[in-house]
Amino acid sequence: MDPSRSDLSQGDDALVMRAANGDREAFGELTNRHQRRVWMVCRQYVGVDEADAAAQDSLVKAFTRIGDFDRRAAFSTWLTRIAINTCLDELRRRRRAAPVVDEPEDGDGVGVLAQVPDGQAGPEARSMQRQAVASLEAGEKALPPRQREIFRLRFYAEMDLEEIAEALEVHVGTVKTQLHRAVHRLREELGAYR
Repeated sequence: MDPSRSDLSQGDDALVMRAANGDREAFGELTNRHQRRVWMVCRQYVGVDEADAAAQDSLVKAFTRIGDFDRRAAFSTWLTRIAINTCLDELRRRRRAAPVVDEPEDGDGVGVLAQVPDGQAGPEARSMQRQAVASLEAGEKALPPRQREIFRLRFYAEMDLEEIAEALEVHVGTVKTQLHRAVHRLREELGAYR
């Protein structure tokens, strides 16, 4: 067995080099490492129903353009930017103005975001949780588009501030400021639920 193929702990840089030279297994490993994040990012832009297709399109684009990756940013940042651009292109095609969160509903008419672990909470506590989540969703929708985008990338896609800045092509300070404003505004919105 080729030693370069046996080490799953290889860094992204080594796998990118191999993938750029035509190694499909190396790109497969990169996909395994990053597909969850790509899907989470796509979900924030096009909704849960279309996230699979957008994530797949993003990964196909990354595969076909791996030779264009210039290593100025981390591979994960480059891949995230591709996912964002893929989703924005799709939204433009459908003439949508802003990212949406399209949560599937469970039997109670409550979205996935509302399925908060409650430690066997009683009916009153569950009702308060649903109200808090509804307030969060409403507050989030009321945020300016850039703040909403940064908030979602940070807390739903679990990206760090530097990755968000690189992916959105803005300064880290801008990300920090917009995130602070979004969190402050949402805290005010949720003040009654603390």
